Formats: sequence, C-alpha cells, structure tokens
Amino acid sequence: MNSIRLYAILVDFCLIFVFSGSSYLPEWSSLDTRPLPSWYDQSKVGIFIHWGVFSVPSINSEAWMWWAWKGDNPNPDTVAFMNKNYPPDWTYADFAAQFHAELYDPNEWADIFAASGAKYIVLTSKHHEGFTLWPSKYSFNWNAMDVGPKRDLLGDLANAIRNRTDLVFGLYHSMFEWFHPLYLEDKKNGFQTQLFPNMKTLPELKEIVENYKPSVIWSDGDWDKQFVYACLLTWPNNTTEITLGAPVNSSSTSVTLLGSDVGPLNWRSAGASGGIIIDVSNIKTYSLASDWAWIFKLQNVTPK
Repeated sequence: MNSIRLYAILVDFCLIFVFSGSSYLPEWSSLDTRPLPSWYDQSKVGIFIHWGVFSVPSINSEAWMWWAWKGDNPNPDTVAFMNKNYPPDWTYADFAAQFHAELYDPNEWADIFAASGAKYIVLTSKHHEGFTLWPSKYSFNWNAMDVGPKRDLLGDLANAIRNRTDLVFGLYHSMFEWFHPLYLEDKKNGFQTQLFPNMKTLPELKEIVENYKPSVIWSDGDWDKQFVYACLLTWPNNTTEITLGAPVNSSSTSVTLLGSDVGPLNWRSAGASGGIIIDVSNIKTYSLASDWAWIFKLQNVTPK
C-alpha cells in the first residue's frame, strides 16, 4: 500500500450507550469523560435480531427485500419471486397485514437468549422500510400496534428480558427510510434540508429512549449522502500533506478531521483520475482525542 493511500468507508453504524443521570456537552473534552459500561467491556457474545414485515416474504436479504424489489437497481431474483407469487397490484405495505407474529412468545425468547450465554440483545425497532415494532405516534398505521400483530412487540420483549434475565437490552433504529416522502424531499434537496431527521428520526429516537430505556441504541443509514470517512492508522512524519487516492472531489468538497477544533481543511485535487491531497499543517496531533487512528470526513465527494 503506497504511503498514506489508505481509504475506507468507515461508518456503517453509530453505536450509542445510554446513561441515565448523566449529561454531556457536544465537546470532545466532555464526551471523552463518558465511562465505558462494564457489561460491554466484558461481553463476548450478543444477539442482534432482524424481525419485521420483511419476515413475511423472507426472501434474499430479507430486511432489504423492499429495496431489492423496488429500489434503484432491483434484484432479478426478488422481482421474479414477486411476479410468480403475488398479483401485479401487490405492494410492500400489503405484507404488514400478514405479519401476525402469532407464535411470538417473548418469555420463550428471553429464556433462549439467556441459555445461549449471550450478555446482551439488540432488536431492530425499525429498519429502512419504516415499520416500527412499537406503537410510534410518528409512524401512523405503519407500526405493529395499528396493523399486523396489533401489539407492542418491542415493549413485550423489553419486559421479558428485564423480568426473566440479566441480559442488557438494546435497540437498533434506522436513521432513514427508503421511500418516506420527507426523506425523499431531503434527498432531492441534496440533504440541505432536515425534514426527515427533525420530524421523524429524532422524535422516534426520543420516543424509544424515554419509553423503553435501552442501554444501547445502534443506528445506521447514511449512504445516500455524498460523503465518506477515511481512516488513517499512521500519521505521516515530516510532512504537512496527506494523500487519499480514492475519492473523486468536486468544487464543493469539504474536508474536516473529526475531533479537531480546526475548521474545514485546505485541499487540492490529486489528479484527473481522482484522489485528494489534504493540508494538515495546522493540525496538532497531540491535541486530538485519539493517538492511534484519525478519521477524516469528506463531504460532497464520490467514492471511486
């Protein structure tokens, strides 16, 4: 690998630990004082549960079934499956009425999880298709109480886990929804508007935190925005520039170093074939939060 031409898509998820009774400022000096939970530090095995409307057709990548069927690049096998087994006017929403969860016994689940030796579980409270496993007031008629099971699947499992086991209870929550009108509006606006986060994501997150008090919240769903993260594992000596060989930049490209109080960094193109050269002459590494890995955020670039 040539010098510092290390380039990676780093962030697929955001893992947040929820501490009661503590508050922090949006500053590194404050955030770095958060304690690492002892249960997490000592846990070796956890269970992540994908479950929802997509469990009805249960084909291919399951949780991604709707996107594989109706997304930008439909999967031929998924399309063929739908054409063979469902009428032409069938929609993804029609699956919700068939999602009965009639065999769902949260007490049995809790006992099985505990017997497995796992130390924590994370349930998908909502995946990218938007169906919530709790009666969210921000997901009218597209939640497990209004349609399908007609029960609070999330709440029932949370109670069973806490009443019958010593497992830590956590939740996954998607930051976006493929076909939600507010998300599509933000996407059309180049994500310069924040309609979906302000009216959907943040209210839902507040709802599940306040109502179910998970010890973990795990979110992902940032792929449509044209930015990437580059992870640098070795800081170069005797140089004021770092070259990343993969991203294709534009006139609106912006580069920042996470954890640094220095604003957007100066940069120049590495050539017509792509790549970017970043000026780090103003960065004092001793003042950064990490001394073994450094993460650059590049906005308005295209992965090569």
